[in-house]
Amino acid sequence: MSLTFLVPLFLLGLAGIVIPVVLHLTRRRRRNVVLFPSLVFLRKVPFQEQSRRRVEHWLLLALRALALGLLAVAFARPLFQNGSVAAAGGSGPREVVVLLDQSYSMGVGDAFARAVAAAGHVFDGLGPLDRASLVTFSRGARVLVRSTTDPTRLRSALDTVRVGSGVTRFGPALKVAETILEESRLPSGDVVLISDFQKNGWTGNEDVHLPAGAKLTPVDVAGTLDENVQVADVTLARQALSGRERVTPTARIVRQGGRGPRQVPVTLELEGQTVQTRTVPVPADGAASVTFAPFTLSLPHTRGAVSVPDDGLAADDARYFVASPGSAIPVSVLEGSRTGRNASLYLREALDISPDDRFTVRVRRSDEVRGEDLSGAAVLVLNDTRLDGASAQRVSRFVEAGGGVLVVLGQEASWPASAADILPGTVGGVQDPAEGQGGRLGFLDHDSPIFEVFARPRSGDFTAARFFRARAFQPADSARVLARYDDGTPALVEGYRGKGTVLVWTSTLDQFWNDLALQPVFLPFVQRMLEYLSGRGQVVPWLTAGQVLNLADPKALESAGLSSPKEAGLEPGVVPIVLSPSGSVVPLPKEGPRYLTLEDRGFYTVRPEGVEPTRPFVIAVNVDLSESKLEHLDPAELAARVTAPAGAVRAPPSGNAAELRREDLEKRQSAWRYLLYAAFGLLLLDTALSNWMSRRRKVPGPVVSRS
Repeated sequence: MSLTFLVPLFLLGLAGIVIPVVLHLTRRRRRNVVLFPSLVFLRKVPFQEQSRRRVEHWLLLALRALALGLLAVAFARPLFQNGSVAAAGGSGPREVVVLLDQSYSMGVGDAFARAVAAAGHVFDGLGPLDRASLVTFSRGARVLVRSTTDPTRLRSALDTVRVGSGVTRFGPALKVAETILEESRLPSGDVVLISDFQKNGWTGNEDVHLPAGAKLTPVDVAGTLDENVQVADVTLARQALSGRERVTPTARIVRQGGRGPRQVPVTLELEGQTVQTRTVPVPADGAASVTFAPFTLSLPHTRGAVSVPDDGLAADDARYFVASPGSAIPVSVLEGSRTGRNASLYLREALDISPDDRFTVRVRRSDEVRGEDLSGAAVLVLNDTRLDGASAQRVSRFVEAGGGVLVVLGQEASWPASAADILPGTVGGVQDPAEGQGGRLGFLDHDSPIFEVFARPRSGDFTAARFFRARAFQPADSARVLARYDDGTPALVEGYRGKGTVLVWTSTLDQFWNDLALQPVFLPFVQRMLEYLSGRGQVVPWLTAGQVLNLADPKALESAGLSSPKEAGLEPGVVPIVLSPSGSVVPLPKEGPRYLTLEDRGFYTVRPEGVEPTRPFVIAVNVDLSESKLEHLDPAELAARVTAPAGAVRAPPSGNAAELRREDLEKRQSAWRYLLYAAFGLLLLDTALSNWMSRRRKVPGPVVSRS
């Protein structure tokens, strides 16, 4: 072991010990000659000269000299180097990055406990010169500790890590490791990837390349699970009964693995209370459905859950949902009295089989619009009706108040001239788009919310539908044509009045004038039209862990089930308080977008600051079931894809690596702290001794002479 100094220049301070002593011992007393005119009245006193002064208190001098010496040595920052350190310096210190998977599949068995133990073993094996980082990841990556030599910080951060609700994604974590290694000044780098290596976490297109010379060490902690039973989906069928909504939940139970059929108890909970339990037989590697008895939905933001017993992977054993009354879109269909009996059959069937029973439909056969047709309705469909003036005025007031109207022009449809300004154009006679052979839709406005979902490849083909007849329609200058036949005549025209929207469809919605009702695109087309007319976004009963919700966006809140931000107290400018499923407060910015990352499964509660509402806004969050497949990825294949080829050499790190190793070693030893403590202790002892000696010193009395 050898002693060296990081800043040896401060050793010049040792000269400060010698200089005062030498000056003190070599100083001579000078004789001053004073000339007087007469010496008669002065007594002659012999002058005694001492050539050198001598040190009276060697102990005090030694204490002071030693204290000054310790201060000088402390500022020089001493360190001890032994053979092991020198050996370590041959390959240089390492930059170690530990990537710890916290996706919910790590909750299988004791996989996560073994992962934490493996990370702790890596930290325990760090050399005195190594730096380490701890990065946790699932869908994204989070750096808990970056490039530190303090093992206590690493251990403390490791103790806070828990299994999350996200899915495995190796790309973000490896990108973070790549950045840390590239910015490191150390000569070598190691990445320790601790995971159960879910196959869905790696696509091969992540474009991750660790620096040359860096090594990736995979640690596979995958647990074993003989079978996994999960709640794959929950549908909430709604039915209006005596002015109240009845909801019938149906759950789909999926079983992976196992042998033979198994009786699985399935439980429905509402507001945290068990309501029903049904037992359903589920075959091995199969699925089954269970339907619960309907319940009355009377309160907004009603929390519910369908669950199965814990089977080793708890994250997918429950499906959470939030339901509110009135979230379905009420549609009133007025069928012309002269139309066929099945004129609205396809329309009604398309709305009845919408996802999550998105629509509630009332159909009445009449040409007169009454107050009951508009009461509570969000959309009015006039299917080949002959309106009178009074009915048109009621429709006008309905649109101006924010309602949506779909006018289906058939054989008998007519509109009174007194209310012609409600329509986005002028209705004409019956025409044949393609000389009896059937015309087709030649233009769709994919910028419109109605057709934007059909813009992607294989999302729906409207050209397969043939149109044999249509009504002529001359659009107004302010109207917007959303679809045209191949001869250029309008098929779907949009107009606005007040707060509402009017759509005019120039053909029929049955098989009388076209065969669109027989095409696969008919169902989503009709549903998108009426959703657009209602002005409501699609309300989902739950969101998925990892999604981000902007609480400052009313449309985003509406999609999460909040029909009126004002009623919930979440108006613009109000800072909401968000409680996570664990009960902790999620911090949000005071201004600007308030993005809430839904990290945990369960229920998030949102309320205004300083207010305790009776029914707060609740968001249900479920896990992404792709993580439950438990398909294994070969760790060696992943390591080969991200590491540099054998023989690649990393460029020399910036700075002096040897000097950096010495700095790290000196920081770990911190000998200067103890030297400072010793120097201050000696100075305190010197002060105490000098005070004690001054009190014991005898002071001679005054000399009195007589004349």
